[in-house]
Formats: sequence, C-alpha cells, structure tokens
Amino acid sequence: MAAEATLGPKGPPLHYPVDSVSVSVRHSPGPALGAQTRELVLTGAGSAKLTRGDAAVSFDYAAADLVGVLNRFYALNFFDLPADLVRRYSVFLKDDGSVGTSQLRLLDRASTEVCVRMASYEKCVRYADDEPAALAALVRQLDAEADQRVLAATPK
Repeated sequence: MAAEATLGPKGPPLHYPVDSVSVSVRHSPGPALGAQTRELVLTGAGSAKLTRGDAAVSFDYAAADLVGVLNRFYALNFFDLPADLVRRYSVFLKDDGSVGTSQLRLLDRASTEVCVRMASYEKCVRYADDEPAALAALVRQLDAEADQRVLAATPK
C-alpha cells in the first residue's frame, strides 16, 4: 500500500502567503568543458530571474502562473520524492552467500536540483539522467517558458 502524502507539520504547509513561495531550478553541468550553470528562480512576488553563468535577466512572472506550477508539483507527488535521486543502489551476492548493497554516487555528473519554498518549508530534489521523467518534463517546460519570456522581454 502506498504511503499517503504528508501535508501540514511534516510536509508542505496547508496555508501560506503567495509572496512566501519560490521555485528554483538549478542545472549543474558537471565537468563538461565550457558548460555553465543555469538557474531559474520564480517567486510569488511577481518576478523571476534566469541566470546563465554570470549573466542574469529578470522578468515578470504572475502569482497565478506560479500557483499553476505548484499544482503541477503536487500532481507529480514532488513533496514525497527523496531529496537525492542521483545516488544509485544495487545489490550483489557475496561469496559467503549474503547479499551486499553498493551505492554508486557520481558527484561530477550533470544534475538538476529543484527547490520549492513555501513560508518556512523547503523541499529540494536533486536528479540526473532525466529521472524521474515527470519532474524532468516539468523542468524542461519551465526552462522553455523562461527562455521565451526572456526573449520577449529583451529590447529589440
């Protein structure tokens, strides 16, 4: 039987001001030569900031749009995910007949960290290799939308 989502004291708050909400997506490229970190921050205060390397661009982001993003996080059970999905575990059979567990943890691999803050509550999930697929798809959508908004806000 699956565990029920936790709200309130052990999970996201049930009530909070929209201006206390922020969503951040940080892509760390790993050891790729010349690759830059990219960070998107959406706030309930009506603004957003996209940073690529050392260059940052701010743009408007409506609170209603952020509430839509929060609903997507709830729909994919983001708040129930483990904090680190980059670590991979496997089991193996030892010579003595017992089963051992090993952990593969590649600290230098490209990864994405998504954090949602609501008042004093914060949930962050770090993943790699586009897994979980639903979270990776949401992040791709947020990144594409941010790129479009930055392009539209850029003076011609």
